[in-house]
Amino acid sequence: MSELLVLGITIVAYYFIIFARNVKKSIITFFFGTLLFILKPVEGLEFENVGNIVSFETLGILLGMMIIVEILKESGFFTFVAINAIKMSRYKFWVVIFLIMLVIALFSAFLDNLITIMLMAPIIFLIADTLEVNPIPFLMLSIYIDNIGGMSTLIGSPLNIVLGSIGELDFATFLGKMLPITAISFLSVLFIFKVTNKVDSKVYNQRLKEKLSTIDPTKAIENKSLMYKGIIVFAIVLAGFMFHSAINIDLALIAVIGALTLMLLTQKDFESMSKDLDWDTMFFYAGLFTIAYSLEEIGVTQAIAHLFDPLMGTPKVLMIVIAWISAFTIPFLSAVPGTLIMAPVIKLLVMNGAPFDLWYAYAIGANLGTNLTPLGAVQNLVGVSLLEKNYQKTITFAEYMKMSVLPVLIPLILGTAYLIFFF
Repeated sequence: MSELLVLGITIVAYYFIIFARNVKKSIITFFFGTLLFILKPVEGLEFENVGNIVSFETLGILLGMMIIVEILKESGFFTFVAINAIKMSRYKFWVVIFLIMLVIALFSAFLDNLITIMLMAPIIFLIADTLEVNPIPFLMLSIYIDNIGGMSTLIGSPLNIVLGSIGELDFATFLGKMLPITAISFLSVLFIFKVTNKVDSKVYNQRLKEKLSTIDPTKAIENKSLMYKGIIVFAIVLAGFMFHSAINIDLALIAVIGALTLMLLTQKDFESMSKDLDWDTMFFYAGLFTIAYSLEEIGVTQAIAHLFDPLMGTPKVLMIVIAWISAFTIPFLSAVPGTLIMAPVIKLLVMNGAPFDLWYAYAIGANLGTNLTPLGAVQNLVGVSLLEKNYQKTITFAEYMKMSVLPVLIPLILGTAYLIFFF
């Protein structure tokens, strides 16, 4: 009976997460998570056990980085960097595209993917308006690069944060494993964009120079002192992430102490900061962790893991299968909900003798797969909605998938080769 109750609640919750448009996913997910605590269909759903159910490592990283990024955003730092990239290009179209996408990839490696696309969308729209062209290809490229850049670090994408927490992964090791395929995927998607978008470079170069040469990057800075303090604290936090294993401090504590330090330096308080933080995401994750815990307790995790038993003797085949399965399930389950089902499965497989590199195989497939549909990640949906809001242009689910097939398939094939030859 308890198994049916947990499965029923999970199916209903995931229906709302994937298909509902008029219901807040954070509220409905947290509602079902709370309902599980009330009904107690499995052992351990008690308040005193909440630390074993909800990953405060994940929530702490999210909270700390949200605060740091919000303060940096308030200073105008991100717009300043983007405009400087345009200036550095000397208004050459393909150099502009490369540098702006590089900025997006770097931002997404250390910021929340959603924040990155919201910060950079105005710059992308400015470039499209300047060139007098359809903004859709440029925005789609930005979404692809946002997700690709985010896969390089443990804090770069929400699903990586979950993987790092459940798998107890090391920040520096993860970066070393994922950076090469991130760079390969980045270049391959840019190449696809160049091949599929024939442009008159001379005309575009002229338009960029005529309309953007007068832009002053320093005008983007709202508060220079705030920016310098934010950059210094951000750099120290990143250094802490890199050496967290050596100094034996959890990533969440590093993020939170960095955020608190920056709040003290800038005289911010919790009340003012709370208005800008993404509480929806925090409650969404808390509800999902409760659902994932319940699924694991009724044996769903073990049942899924047993499906891979025939591949345990062929580690590379197992890694490739996990990468491809994640690439084509995550786009429909969404990044975090899908990962909270699969991460415990990966953990169980590794405990039973599968290679530890299975974590990276999943990370490669899942992160690349998020680009396939608008459901793959929340930043995909937000990017599409920004397009509708600013240009009244809509992208249907089928149109999105059609545009995304090559930018997902080619990097995934390259990622498979990377797994075969370098792991």
